[in-house]
Formats: sequence, structure tokens, C-alpha cells
Amino acid sequence: MQHGTITRRTRVALVVTAGAMFATAAATAQQDAETAPATVKQVMLTMTVPSSDAIFSAASEPPKDDEQWVAVRTSAMMLAESGNLLMTRGRAKDNTTWMEMAREMVKQAEGTLTAVEARNADALAQAGDDVYVTCEACHARFMDK
Repeated sequence: MQHGTITRRTRVALVVTAGAMFATAAATAQQDAETAPATVKQVMLTMTVPSSDAIFSAASEPPKDDEQWVAVRTSAMMLAESGNLLMTRGRAKDNTTWMEMAREMVKQAEGTLTAVEARNADALAQAGDDVYVTCEACHARFMDK
């Protein structure tokens, strides 16, 4: 393997992961509260937290090769999709503040994607900070203490 290239196995794994993520998000978004397979807590623990943690790590130690940049890109996409899932009926806590905060999470994840696409470590560091501020604001309002 050459330095800075993505292995075929890694590329296939990322494509499969992203495809499954989007298929799950699309299917879940159409379900109502009674049939949704995951609660808010489960979405947070399986998608939002791991994705945001990966972004925070990359913000403090920027990716060094193509494979790491792709991994951060996947995490940013997962974070955006988890925000979309948190806005679905049965998960949204209200139609005002909760929805605004979930939309902000999607917006910050998209900002992370922009930094990743540009391979801009400084912009990635700022995006990580922005994601963190957004998460903390929502947790201060909605997370059970």
C-alpha cells in the first residue's frame, strides 16, 4: 500500500457503512414512534457520540492520510444523519428548541464536511469546536442530569 492511499478493503468497508447508514436513516425517518427501532438515547450512543468523538479527535490531531480523511468524512456524514434521525416523529422532544438544536447539529456536521473536503486542518479544528458548542448547548437543555 502506498502512503496516502486508501486500501480497497477500507474503501469497500466505508461504502458499505455509508450505504447502510443512509438506508437506515431513510427507513427510520418514515417510521412513527411505535415502530422506530431506536430511541433518542440509542441514536446518541450508537451514532451521534461516536461520530462527534471522531470529529473531536480529528480536530485536535488532523488526519495524516487519505484513509483518515475519509474516516472523518464518514463520521461527519453519520453525525448529520443522526441529527436528521433526532428530528423524526417520536424522537423530537418538541417542535421548537429541540428541532432548532438538531438542525444546528446537522449544519455543524455539514461544516465539518466542508473542512474535510478542503482537507483544511484549521477549518477542521474550528468545525470540531463548533460541533462541541452545539452538543453542549443541547445537552444543557435536554440531557437528564
